[in-house]
Amino acid sequence: MIRIQCSRITLLLFSTVECPVLIPMLYLVHCQSHNALCVFGADEDKVKAVIEGDSVTLNPDPAQTQGFNEIQWRFKNGNQPIAYTTRKKQTYSEDERFRDRLNLNQTGSLTITNIKTKHSGVYPLRIELDSGQLNVDYTVTVYESPAVINDVKGEMKMESVKVGDRVTLQTDVTKLHGDELIVWRFGDEGKLIAKTDIEAKSSPLHDPDERFRDRLELDHQTGSLIITNSRTTDSGLYRVKISSSKQTLYKRFTVTLY
Repeated sequence: MIRIQCSRITLLLFSTVECPVLIPMLYLVHCQSHNALCVFGADEDKVKAVIEGDSVTLNPDPAQTQGFNEIQWRFKNGNQPIAYTTRKKQTYSEDERFRDRLNLNQTGSLTITNIKTKHSGVYPLRIELDSGQLNVDYTVTVYESPAVINDVKGEMKMESVKVGDRVTLQTDVTKLHGDELIVWRFGDEGKLIAKTDIEAKSSPLHDPDERFRDRLELDHQTGSLIITNSRTTDSGLYRVKISSSKQTLYKRFTVTLY
C-alpha cells in the first residue's frame, strides 16, 4: 500500500487490491485507472487499511495522551475494553477474537497481529485524564488476500522434479498452532493458487483460474503445498506466507519440471 498526501486529500493506493468495502463516514472514490481507494477528509492515523495476515498499529496522538491516568481500547460497540493500560501495567480482555493478537505499549499504541477480516470495524479509544475524558474513533478495514501480489520476501529454495511426479514444497514448519493463515502464490506476478485459514476452519481455496485444477493439496500439519500429476507448465516461482499471532513466515521456491 502506498499513501500519497495531497492538500486535503489522502490517497491509499493498492496496486493489486480491489477495495469494494467503504469505510463509514468518509467520502471514498475508487479510481479504476490507478486501482486506488481515495479517502477524502480522512486522518490517515485514524483510518487504516491492511491485508489479512498483516499487522496494524493504532497510534494515539501523544499530545492527547500526555499525563493520562488510563487508556482503554474497545472494538465496535463492545461494553468491555479489549485492552487498557495505566501508567504501570497493561491488561487484555479474554475476547477470543483477539486471543494472542494484541500488544499495548505504555504510550497507548495498540498493535493487532495476524489480523483477519473479522477484525474490520471501529476501535473506540478512551483516554482518562485528570481534566476529564477524551474519546477518539479509529477505523480499520481488513481486505482478503488479493488475487495477485508482488512480494519478494523469504529465502529461496530450488526444486527439480520429473514430469508426472509429485512436487512437495516444504515450509519447514513442524506443526501449526491453530490460528495460521496460509497463502500460496505462483509465478512472477504472484498469482493466488491456494489459501486456507486454520483458525476459521475454512475450506481451502485451490487455484481460482483452474491452472492446477484437482492437482493441489495442502498439508494441514505443516502448510506445505503438494502438486500431483506435475506438468512442465508447473515450472516457475512459488511463494508462501504463513501468518500467525506468533510470527509471519515467508518462503520462495523455484521449481523446474524436466
